[in-house]
Amino acid sequence: MNKADSQSELLDFPPHLPLALRNRTCVYCGLALMPRDRTREHVIGRCFVPDGKLQGQWNLILNACRPCNSHKADLEDDISAITLQPDSWGAHGHADVAAIENGHRKAVHSRSRRTRKSVRDSGERINIHGSLEPGIHASFQFASPPQIDDHRAFELARLQLTAFFYMQTYNSETRQGGYWLHGYHPIMTANRSDWGNPLMVGFMRTIESWDCRLHAVTADGFFKLVTRKHPLAETWAWALEWNHNRRLIGFFGERDPAQDIVNSLPRLEAKTVYQAPNESLSYRVETPLGEDDDTLFLVFDDETAQPDD
Repeated sequence: MNKADSQSELLDFPPHLPLALRNRTCVYCGLALMPRDRTREHVIGRCFVPDGKLQGQWNLILNACRPCNSHKADLEDDISAITLQPDSWGAHGHADVAAIENGHRKAVHSRSRRTRKSVRDSGERINIHGSLEPGIHASFQFASPPQIDDHRAFELARLQLTAFFYMQTYNSETRQGGYWLHGYHPIMTANRSDWGNPLMVGFMRTIESWDCRLHAVTADGFFKLVTRKHPLAETWAWALEWNHNRRLIGFFGERDPAQDIVNSLPRLEAKTVYQAPNESLSYRVETPLGEDDDTLFLVFDDETAQPDD
């Protein structure tokens, strides 16, 4: 595996820049590609964002082996459909009517890997019955929109990050890119209604002064990605936003510096309202993030540099 140049410049993509690599190794697993194994891969799946949103906007296109390409497509299917659904109150994070209609169609045709049902029929309910104290009985019912398994979300994030890191370290002569050393360390994924929770905000404030190495926004903002380099270590912070709905945050590279930061971040505390043998009920109030307080994907003018030709 090749180590990235830690001094590489920030890549901030112009809206119509074609990004296509002719790589000899699979961007995801490193397999040397033979013609029978090679597929053309859109890192931001054209069906992952609403239909037509990538028309005339940039995407990263490169080669991947068939198994990796199929694995990523499977992850994208239900995650795309679920992130295009409204929240518990029926609200979207955007006012794009075509995207809302596209989300409705996907909810019918995509199958949740969590429930094995269509996304439309994958809302979840929790029922709890018990006694608060002698003579007082209680019944609680909670409903939520379709949910994504966190491990699937973090796996898709890992693949997208791997592809962009490969692009940043790509050598056009050898037609190969690099893979980060050490590990992948996801922290949290949150719906839009909880982007202002203490852990997400603590992460955002901690990394906002770090050197920005990648700033990628496309598909009318339905896809966002940023990576920032730790000032003293071979550790990168990353954040992704999908379909104006879901954010994911974490680190890759050396684990210890990342762990030190995670240990310093605020803890998310849940309030327990009911507890009995073998069952309990706790909750945490979601915290939205005000637009004026949201700096996670902002890049200031003095950071911006265009990629080399």
